[in-house]
Amino acid sequence: MNDTVLSAKPLNEIGIKAYGEDALATEISQRFENGREQEVIAFIKHCDRYALKQLQMVEPEFAVWRRSAAMWLAFARLTAPRHILFPEPYRDLQQRDAALSHEMRAMGKQLIADAQAGKGGRSHKDALHFVLDSIIERLPYEGMPRDEALELLEWNKELRQANGIADDQYDYNLQGLMECLSDPADLIALAGQNERYFDTAFSVHKYRSNKLPRHARWLPWHDFFHLHPACFDKRQETMRDPALIVWRWPQATPEVRRAMAETLLENARDNDDKADQAAFLEALDRLIPDNEAFFAALMVENSYLFRGKITSLIWKKQYPGLLPVLLPTILQDRYSLDEYRDVLRAMLTSQPDLLLSVPGASLEKVIPLLTTELVRALLPVLGTVLAKSSSKALGTAMVKAAKKLTIDDIAGAGWLDVRSKNLRQVCKDILQSHPDKAGAKPLLDTLLAADADAAAAAAARAPAPAGPFASELERVEFEAAAVKRMSVAIAAFDNADTLALFQPLSEHAARATLHLAATATDALPPLALDLLAQLTPENRARLAQRLAETWIGNDGEPKMRWMLRLAASGADDRIVDLLSATVFAWGKIKKQRAVVAVEQLALIDSPYALARVLEISESRKVKSMVLDAAAMALRAAAKRRKLTLGDLLDELTPDFGLGKGIALTVGAQTYQVVLQGDLSLRLVDAKGKVSKSLPANKDDSLTQAWDAAASQFKTLSASLKAVAKLQAPRMLAAFVTAKSWSAPRWTHLFLDHALLKIMGRSLIWQTGGASFRIAEDFSLLQANDEVFTLPSDAQVTLWHPATASTEEIAAWRSNFADYALTPMIDQTGAPSELPPAASMTKEALLAPAGLKVAQEHFAAIVSKCGYRQGPVGDGPSIEWHEWLLPAAQLSVRLTNGYCSPYMMLGSPVEVESITVLATGGGYKRVAPASLPKALQATLWSHLQLLDAKRLA
Repeated sequence: MNDTVLSAKPLNEIGIKAYGEDALATEISQRFENGREQEVIAFIKHCDRYALKQLQMVEPEFAVWRRSAAMWLAFARLTAPRHILFPEPYRDLQQRDAALSHEMRAMGKQLIADAQAGKGGRSHKDALHFVLDSIIERLPYEGMPRDEALELLEWNKELRQANGIADDQYDYNLQGLMECLSDPADLIALAGQNERYFDTAFSVHKYRSNKLPRHARWLPWHDFFHLHPACFDKRQETMRDPALIVWRWPQATPEVRRAMAETLLENARDNDDKADQAAFLEALDRLIPDNEAFFAALMVENSYLFRGKITSLIWKKQYPGLLPVLLPTILQDRYSLDEYRDVLRAMLTSQPDLLLSVPGASLEKVIPLLTTELVRALLPVLGTVLAKSSSKALGTAMVKAAKKLTIDDIAGAGWLDVRSKNLRQVCKDILQSHPDKAGAKPLLDTLLAADADAAAAAAARAPAPAGPFASELERVEFEAAAVKRMSVAIAAFDNADTLALFQPLSEHAARATLHLAATATDALPPLALDLLAQLTPENRARLAQRLAETWIGNDGEPKMRWMLRLAASGADDRIVDLLSATVFAWGKIKKQRAVVAVEQLALIDSPYALARVLEISESRKVKSMVLDAAAMALRAAAKRRKLTLGDLLDELTPDFGLGKGIALTVGAQTYQVVLQGDLSLRLVDAKGKVSKSLPANKDDSLTQAWDAAASQFKTLSASLKAVAKLQAPRMLAAFVTAKSWSAPRWTHLFLDHALLKIMGRSLIWQTGGASFRIAEDFSLLQANDEVFTLPSDAQVTLWHPATASTEEIAAWRSNFADYALTPMIDQTGAPSELPPAASMTKEALLAPAGLKVAQEHFAAIVSKCGYRQGPVGDGPSIEWHEWLLPAAQLSVRLTNGYCSPYMMLGSPVEVESITVLATGGGYKRVAPASLPKALQATLWSHLQLLDAKRLA
């Protein structure tokens, strides 16, 4: 219909459903501006409130009331009696003035009076709600007199009390009104009234004082916090006031004390304001002497907090409880050691023997920071360190530093006389590259001649094999025999049980393998790999399990990380559950160690191990650092296999060999492992006898074989259960994103797969216009039980009710009821309502207008829908929540208004929109209208769930 015909229709005949709110808004705007105001006024007074609510959602280009303040006020006078206000053409407080505020206030009072008198068709409670929710927030303006602001705050309180709203329920009107109070004393006085007033007054002052040095921002509030210490405990991390922290320290709980310590350390470490930094350092200096054990423990656990000026303070003040852990703390920061140049020089000048405690991998970074004079003074200690270390990087660093020394310095250090292979090699390298070629040559010739003589003598003494080695085992045993001195790090494993796992290697060769792993600076040496290759796969797997258990049992101690290099060589699925459980246990409190566990899990590289990595990457139980490590491991695994990430994730459902058949052998007995319809396992012996577990072992000679078979069966059972639990989230993601598979790939993944063909019997599939399921005999059936033949060129997706008729939905419900099928995911009951076209812009799916939800309901709903919190921004506030769909390479972000990172019961959270980003394409926004209907319906259902909890 053209514009001329539309303009001839009465406004009440231009229905929202027929033409949309944009068309209606356009007509209202044109008629209001072209002399037909009375027609518009009459329409607004008598139209359905639904139409007015829909008009709230239109964009400014269609709505005359969004173009100027005067026009908005004209429409506000019309819609306010209906308890509706359209969005303003601005939201900036500075554009409001006294005239608007006074008229809106009078309007609110009149609405309440009319309702009390029974006028207007709305209840007194409705009027109170409307004034509180829509009027008062528009009253503040720049320059509002203090008395007027205080009067409005009191009126707001009176209306809340009349409406039965408790003081502890959130009040979003307070912010704007308190911002009109310029005197901190007024804010402080209000803060003492109740918790909500305190929270708001605190936020207003925090924003205003943001440009002041941190230690000076809260000076006016000190007396208040002395009277209300619980308020300080609640907010100390965002206040960052060193004087108040020192005051509160003696009475604080251990939890608050730790948070205060971290606050002091972070602000003393990262602070551009020198005076401000000095205030935090002074506070630390007041607290550390009486709490050295506390700060030392914190230093060991969170070394990153003790950087920059803090290390200088510790060395300058010589706190005895912190000095022993100072150097290890500095060396933890391998990539920023240059920041500690002055402290390191002072420490090593005063205590040269500290070098003996520095690992070779760290010392290679320390040497370049030392002056030539200090290197010369440290040569005796450096010689001891170099003699014990085989690190090539350390040797290279020493060679470079020695170029600034004289040949006499090197000769005078006595290094040339030390009978250490490592140190003599460094000496050769130094002499060969030293700029004083003439002075270096005689020493180098003497050194090379001595080494040649020593090599000849050693060759004469060395036992030579009688002939060629009879086996690879004989060769590696011969080479291992040359390893004489063992590292103390292997003491925990020098026992009969562990050494037995190295069979057929001798005990000496076993110890040599452990020693080589413990002393390696990076990857395992070739001899260690050759020695490990002699072990049976079972022994290598059991050894890997023992090593991983030891590392985890020692809380992931970094000094024991060498065990993981050794474990990676033979680990299998039996340690997958152990590692994944460790990641979840450490994922929030020991993030860096959890990342190491993720990396170790990914190194197993089996489908089951990577499936657990996928589970971690989608979890809300671990921190973002761990999530990122898991996501990176999955991308690396896909790259190794030359697959897309989506195709890799399809492959991460192992059948553990059940498709080809698994047999467990114990002596003469063989047991076939059989998968049941309920996904449990049974053992069938040669006579056909079925059992749930291995018969008890009665032959001591078969103990090892029985233990191996029992362990494999136990691991298989546990792994099956874990994999089964992962399938529902995986299928739900495929369901809502309308993931498709070609017919051959679908057959391979779901019909030929020993596990999934059983689990998939409760799923409904579709291709083209036909839907089907996998029957109990693994044929394909439609809802009417007719046999279905899958075309070879078909594309298969999970059936979704958003693309089906009501008859088809009913048929499938009946089919599942007839066969008593329990669906893996609820397909027939899934949301099928598509979002209205007006709610979809080019970039986002808009929430229903004015949607605000109490924080506790908001948090519960978004968590249930799969979203996790985004980063905490200014305020502090969480501005969006994210639902990751990695297989589809999509990120769904629900954007919201102010949402505190702390739970504030009753606090309203404004729900704004949902945006979908393509993670595989530079995080570009995806137009909602282009999304699959299944995903459109799902996202709209999320907004509807929130709308059902809308605050009045």
